[in-house]
Amino acid sequence: MKTISIIAKPHGEKVRQTLEKVCAFLAEKGVCILFEEKAAAVMGAEPADHDEIREKSDLVVVLGGDGTLISAARLLGSKETPVLGVNLGRLGFLTETRVDEAVAALDDFLNDNYRLEKRMKLHCHIEEEGRKTLEIEVLNDVVLNKSDLARIIEMEVYINGDFVNRYRADGLIISTPTGSTAYNLAAGGPIVHPETETIIISPICPHALTNRPIVISDNSNITIKLRSRDENVSITYDGQVWRSIDPTMTISVKKAQSPTVLVVPKNKNYYSLLREKLGWGDS
Repeated sequence: MKTISIIAKPHGEKVRQTLEKVCAFLAEKGVCILFEEKAAAVMGAEPADHDEIREKSDLVVVLGGDGTLISAARLLGSKETPVLGVNLGRLGFLTETRVDEAVAALDDFLNDNYRLEKRMKLHCHIEEEGRKTLEIEVLNDVVLNKSDLARIIEMEVYINGDFVNRYRADGLIISTPTGSTAYNLAAGGPIVHPETETIIISPICPHALTNRPIVISDNSNITIKLRSRDENVSITYDGQVWRSIDPTMTISVKKAQSPTVLVVPKNKNYYSLLREKLGWGDS
């Protein structure tokens, strides 16, 4: 018997309707269903704790947008449990399966008729007074940003111990290829195929126009030192976890040991996704 966990963003009637269809199908197939807290609230079911979802799931189904899927990836941590994203949001670069395809996609999974993509993650920690704090893994990006009232901030970037550049900018984005179509794209960074294991460094509104985004090897260890003394600076992980930082802290970023594994539609490829989401090829 397979165990499938469901994580949902509990907004709108579409979530309930989709949940009911999915659960009815899975129950008919004899699948054990675990509900994360918010999905359980929609269905009036008993929620499973995160440890149970991590340890017992053969598949995690996400009903929502990309942000909901990113939260699910963080919940799974180092577990390489496949994640099927059903798009109830807007863009849906990660949640590629449409609502009307959800049951068919689950049927394919149960019949071992599906395709997987491994997406690299980044591991980040802050070193503060000689000790590591806030160790976290991200699927999209790590972002250093000034507060609303701060001026341009200064940061020094090192790769494998070698000095690269001192950036004077509104911020800095360290992105995975998966995250290249998120904040990185909005900041003028390149679109990178998600199966290419590289790391992208993109300054946000740099003071010098010669400070351009760069793409580096996935075996790089990136160190960032804040040089602004009097500015309010924050660090954000996948746009969901936040904390304030200061020049006494050193930020380290490298490739995480384990990827996030996505179940992707067999009838789509990355280029068709770009055409659909970015309107490429429209006359």
